Amino acid sequence: MDVSAEHLLVIVLVAARRVSATVAWLHPVQGERVVAHRAIDCDWVELSEHGRRQVVAEAVRMASESAGVEPYSATIAMSDPSISSQLVTGFADLGEELVLTQAERQQALHRASHRATTTDREILHTVPVRWTVRGRGGEREVLDPVGERGSRLTGHMLLITARSGYREELASYLDTCTLHVDQVIAPPLALWHGIAGKLKRTGSSIVLDCGARHTAVIVSRRGRLLHIQTYPFGGDHLTERIAEGLAVSFDQAETLKRELDCSVQGTASDMEGQQYLWREVQERHRLLAPAARICHAQLRDFFQPIAHELREQEFIGASGQVHLVGRGSTLGGLPSVVREAFALPVTLGTGSKDREPSAELTDVMISGVVRLAAEERRRELGRTPITGRLSRAWRWFTRPLE
Repeated sequence: MDVSAEHLLVIVLVAARRVSATVAWLHPVQGERVVAHRAIDCDWVELSEHGRRQVVAEAVRMASESAGVEPYSATIAMSDPSISSQLVTGFADLGEELVLTQAERQQALHRASHRATTTDREILHTVPVRWTVRGRGGEREVLDPVGERGSRLTGHMLLITARSGYREELASYLDTCTLHVDQVIAPPLALWHGIAGKLKRTGSSIVLDCGARHTAVIVSRRGRLLHIQTYPFGGDHLTERIAEGLAVSFDQAETLKRELDCSVQGTASDMEGQQYLWREVQERHRLLAPAARICHAQLRDFFQPIAHELREQEFIGASGQVHLVGRGSTLGGLPSVVREAFALPVTLGTGSKDREPSAELTDVMISGVVRLAAEERRRELGRTPITGRLSRAWRWFTRPLE
């Protein structure tokens, strides 16, 4: 592939059940385009540190060979329960009314990103939510402050952070394939970038990414990202709870989970009658009802406090839509449980009738991580002049194979 190195992107995405690598082309005019994508199914939690590095290296190798490039660095994203967000503000005070420049914008961003961080957290992204400019006519909201006239600029930002050491850990997974870390991306932010264009512009939109080990909650209103939180709860935890409650193996519990409808509940007397009638059928059929009760209780106890907290913080109101995505979104009866908790309509995925939610998640995640990586690359290209096919700034990144 004959593409200049500064226009190539290599992106690694680590999930609980899959590691994938994507090679994209950053076209100067036509935007970004995916040229290769390869994935390896695995149980990430069960892998050793060596095994994790090996599977990342293999995914990168497969995607790079398919695209015909030799990578030297990569952007990486990995789900983690420590990823969260908070709304902060930053400002730039000019003292007199002047035309605002990129310098004032950067000053406001810098102040916002350093106001609320602690030693046990590290910043992943600072996302502008809205800008306000104060001038002679008072304070007004603007889409982009650069070029506006005013004496004070205030930026309202969403600060996305993770546990201290998160970046270092992700960098270690690229050691085996000797790749430099170009950028670290929070998967929930990538998901929002990939799905935002398909969300309604009225009311609140809540995206629930239900995975095997984590559940990410993303809230936006009128196209503005307001909240991100990741929780250490997923489909595997439901399976473990079923196995413990019914004294069955993990594999048996997983089979039950895939067949049940957690929205169907019965009373204790109903259960006794069902068990009596099911003595002559397969064992898993006898256990479906109690497994459904266990799942319903676990999901109710997980989602209801989250919905209550989001309402208390005024992130969601009386109108809006909940979108269920991810592998866990296909659990029988889950939409009903979520609808009860959030008191809002629930849609699987983006609502496309011909798309299965977990498969659709792959597309929107790839779209989101590529878009974020491309935006950062464009910023780097804007800050660093490129002279010749391979500048010093990008020599370490990647080069086309001969």
